Amino acid sequence: MARADGFPLTGGALHSPRERTARATRQEETSRAQPDLFDYVPPVRRTHLMPEEAPLLIVTTRAFSEKERDDGWLYSLLPAARARSMMEEGLTLDAREPLMFCERPALLPLFAAAAEEPAETGTTLLRVRRTHVAPWLEDDPDMSARLGAACYLLSRQIPIG
Repeated sequence: MARADGFPLTGGALHSPRERTARATRQEETSRAQPDLFDYVPPVRRTHLMPEEAPLLIVTTRAFSEKERDDGWLYSLLPAARARSMMEEGLTLDAREPLMFCERPALLPLFAAAAEEPAETGTTLLRVRRTHVAPWLEDDPDMSARLGAACYLLSRQIPIG
């Protein structure tokens, strides 16, 4: 219903017709052929990680407290000779002799356990970025329960993910 006594409109109609926007055309998905089962290549087993892949750093003497928060590092307490050889040659991936890494809150109980054992040689605390070794880690529930923080074994030869 239009009112004749209404205000006159200047400059065009009350409603302008909508302009139709062009629809985005979907690109046809290329049909993917089913892969041949005989083309499967199993993942390569690794025996060690090179120092460039997972660089190890020596942690200098620093006061660690019980209130330390988790960070992006994993720590391992090793005999000095073995620590030096791992820094030069890389980390070994061996399920028969796995390397144990722990998070920062487990360091104080780890130092206390190491102090109770007789030590013929000095020990070195190494650290590595968790992201560098994460695909090759397995949970170690026994040491996690003993130290009160997450511990891992570096033993997986085929990475996950």
